[in-house]
Formats: sequence, C-alpha cells, structure tokens
Amino acid sequence: MKLKCLWCLNEEPKVTFEKKAHTIPKSLGGQNYNKNVCDECNSFFGNKQEVNYSIEEALKETFNITRRRLLMGTKQKRQVGKFKSRFFDIRERNGKPRLVVKPSFRLNSTYQRELSYYFKRGLYKMYLEELNRQTDKGFEPKYDVIRSFARYGKGTATVLYFNRVAGMMMMFAREAETPILYFDRMKYLYSNEQFVEIEFLGHVFGFPITLFSKSDFDNYIEKSLKEKQGFFKEAKVIDKLTDVDLSLRIMNS
Repeated sequence: MKLKCLWCLNEEPKVTFEKKAHTIPKSLGGQNYNKNVCDECNSFFGNKQEVNYSIEEALKETFNITRRRLLMGTKQKRQVGKFKSRFFDIRERNGKPRLVVKPSFRLNSTYQRELSYYFKRGLYKMYLEELNRQTDKGFEPKYDVIRSFARYGKGTATVLYFNRVAGMMMMFAREAETPILYFDRMKYLYSNEQFVEIEFLGHVFGFPITLFSKSDFDNYIEKSLKEKQGFFKEAKVIDKLTDVDLSLRIMNS
C-alpha cells in the first residue's frame, strides 16, 4: 500500500518518506514518529520560517521549560533530549526553581503574539500526528482546518489554556523524561465533534478541529468547565505565549 502524507495528502512516489518524523520533538524527549509524514512536510516544520525559528522550535521552547521544571531533583538513568533553550533557563534559589528569561525572549506584545502563533501551529501539528499515530484518524476532510493552519498558515486558531486550581497533577514516573500526548486520560478532558482537549506535561489545552460558530464555542466552554469543576478555575484564550504557565508556577502554591 502506498504511503500518503497526513499534511499535503500526496502519495508515493510523488513524495518520499525516508526520514523519521517525530510527533513530539526529539529535543523534548519524544520517542514516537509518524510514518505518514512525507520528507518535505517534515522538513517544513523543522526549518526556520519567516521568523528566526521553526514551528517545531516554538513548540519545543514552550514545553522545554516545563519539562526542565518537572525533571529538577529527579534521578535519570540517561538523558533523553538534553535541555537547551534560547529563551529560558531555570536556576535554583533556596531550594526553589526560578525562571530566568534570556534577552532573546522579548516581552513586547507583537513578539509574544508572533511566537504564540507559531506555537499554536506546532500544537496542532503534534495533535494531528499523534492522533493519526494512535488511532489512524486524521485524513478525513474534517481535519482540513488543522492542515490549512498548521502546514500552510491559513486561517487562525483559537487555543484555550486551562489554569489549574492547585499545583497537583497525575503523571507517570518517566512522563517528563519521555512525554506522551494524552487525549482522554482524565475525566476532565472534554471533547465533542468540533473541539478537542489534550494534556501534555501537566498543561491542558482545548481547540477547535473544524469550523464552528460562536454558539458552538460558548456551548463547548460551558460543558468543558463543568467537567473541570474543582480541578481548573478558568479557560483563557491564548493571545501571547506568556498566557501559558510555562514554568508551572502553580506548583509553588
């Protein structure tokens, strides 16, 4: 059977599938790859775009600081995906982790919105590739909205970030070392035909997978927050990357 690309929808031999396409960046400790991503699309996500970083790097930079925080104080048999960030560092002071922002990470609104735009494209990429890897779904026309945004930068994406009530979360022992994307691990992850929610390294995100109306969005938010009562206090639309609790400050409370 000929391989077909999840992103451009081209088949062999028009496109090749020689390189491994990691669904979660290898630099984040990702171990799985999707065989249905052609070499051209795989390279696109890893190459620098109009800005000085790639879609994959925007994704990696966002979660690398979280991963670093979760791995602090743990003993690892081997280092999977060495921590290296152009934007952040974490240092300990009085036994507590402290987020250090490097000069390359600018806090002005224009830069923050630009960075969050590429992060959201990376989040969609990770979602669709993992969905396809885990369930064989993803080629259906309903996912064309994701393809258009993540691969070709067409349209916009509304991504929600759910802020926890307390800094307690359920994670497997090696989850921070070799992260996995979860769609339904916890009851509070609510999804329907138009919206999905994912949990990754302690963060919970919600976003549309197809076209929706304002009433669809309002109905989704209402039902989602009802499921999350006691666990999460609000759903925030990501406008700037700093809207995400990158260093899991909630764990300090």
